[in-house]
Amino acid sequence: MATTVPATTHRLPAARDLLRSNALWLWLIVATGALFRLQQFVVNRSFWHDETLLATAFVDHGFAQLIFEPLANNQAAPIGYLLLVKLVTVLLGSHEWTLRLVSLLSGLATLPLAVAVARLGFVSFAARATLVGLVAVSPVLVYYSTEFKQYQGDVLCTLLILWLTLRFRPEQHRRDALWLALVGAVGIWFSHPIDFVLAGSGLALWLEMARRRERAAWLSVNLVGLVWLASFLADYLLALRGVPQNAYLAGFWATSFAPIPPATLADLHWYREAALGLVYLGFLQMGTAFREVLPGWFSGPVYALLALTLLGCVALAFQRVRAAAMGAITLMAVLGASSLHLYPFRARLILFLVPFVFLALAALVQQLHELPLQRAAPWLAAGLAAGVSWMPLRLSLHYVRHPHNYQDIRGALQYIADHRQPGDHAMLSSWTYPAYSFYAPRTGLGDMPSFVYQPTANEVHNIRATVRRICQDPASGRTWVLATNQIVANNRAFLEALQTTSPPLFTLPMEGAALFLHDFRSTEFCQRYRSTLPPPGR
Repeated sequence: MATTVPATTHRLPAARDLLRSNALWLWLIVATGALFRLQQFVVNRSFWHDETLLATAFVDHGFAQLIFEPLANNQAAPIGYLLLVKLVTVLLGSHEWTLRLVSLLSGLATLPLAVAVARLGFVSFAARATLVGLVAVSPVLVYYSTEFKQYQGDVLCTLLILWLTLRFRPEQHRRDALWLALVGAVGIWFSHPIDFVLAGSGLALWLEMARRRERAAWLSVNLVGLVWLASFLADYLLALRGVPQNAYLAGFWATSFAPIPPATLADLHWYREAALGLVYLGFLQMGTAFREVLPGWFSGPVYALLALTLLGCVALAFQRVRAAAMGAITLMAVLGASSLHLYPFRARLILFLVPFVFLALAALVQQLHELPLQRAAPWLAAGLAAGVSWMPLRLSLHYVRHPHNYQDIRGALQYIADHRQPGDHAMLSSWTYPAYSFYAPRTGLGDMPSFVYQPTANEVHNIRATVRRICQDPASGRTWVLATNQIVANNRAFLEALQTTSPPLFTLPMEGAALFLHDFRSTEFCQRYRSTLPPPGR
């Protein structure tokens, strides 16, 4: 009689093998990163200031205007990115989530691409998991996957060119060169800093093929460079030519240009800040990356991460010369452009360099794994991988529980819409007005009058001049003062001047914003100016 073996005895070894599969764990890391991004996207936070500047400059433009006309509000974005977002909004409407959808898809696409790069670059699972894990859980990459800006697309382009560069083989140079030429030429229209990445890729391959005397492959790399150059020149003539001449942008980023050659101790200090800022950006940046130097850059953990990154660069140079050369040339190209005041080296504009930082740390993990310590080496590698991944993972987990909402303008205006009375109007600064103009029609406040003032150093003058205009309007009733975080956090003088004119009837603190309800009509200040109004009919 034949005996039947219970099915569980077959399933248990299969399940055990599956759990031991390195590929499974890599894809679980990818799934975790995807969940982080999708969760922040579903929250659908309000646009913050820069997003509303781009949105108000974008939504009323057609395809031709986006190609041939510069954006208003001193905004600059790649033409390809703008056209792709425009296509989405034409099909699905102009909402926060449709304007951010391209960024989300870019963020999701970086995850499997990081797996592909890790498999080409490293042998050990610990090193591969380090690269994939850091890309997946980096809080700044999660955040920019859900912002209406092009910076997550810059990261995607960096990883894509890095992958194509690592897989380039002389024996299949025609196929590999074709893909590099096509992807690079198209990517130039979707990312501004990809030009630096292409310089790193092209020159690294050109030097390697020349050194190895691979003449056919070397000629293919030359042709690739010509294709990229033609695409860059077309993009420059059509879109990029006016960006460096924008006086507002040049002034805004004035402290972010590299001093080359460094001539003073202050110049050397700039490079220290830049290095710490880049590491901080990849690991610890929470939310929008502003241009200001942050105190957190100079903390012990950031110095430790910078030291590990530098060691990783050395390890990468021994393990993957091509990747190390590409990263070094890319960095030199960015710094060179920065020294010419053509590209700021700071904050979100260097987000595209973060994958190179993660690549260096993965190389250091690989180096530890290869130490001749038998059993200890894998544990050291795993320990370093876990240590460098824990800091960004902790922050991303925090934002799962407390999602980003830097300026909840939509929530503030919705509250006004739910509690407004006839004659009510809004008072806000010109800094807040772009967000107000974007959200007012979407919250039913398109017909509500607003009084906008231009912030100056004299806040008392700002308040009194604006309240005087309100008092001189015979139809004005209560005043809803909308203050964004720039005012609440950095401009207490504004609030003090407002409250001494008339104490608020109501205060509503919100995430990144605050509402104050005032009624200036009965104040002595307002009565003085109301008495100067001419009688009705005159």
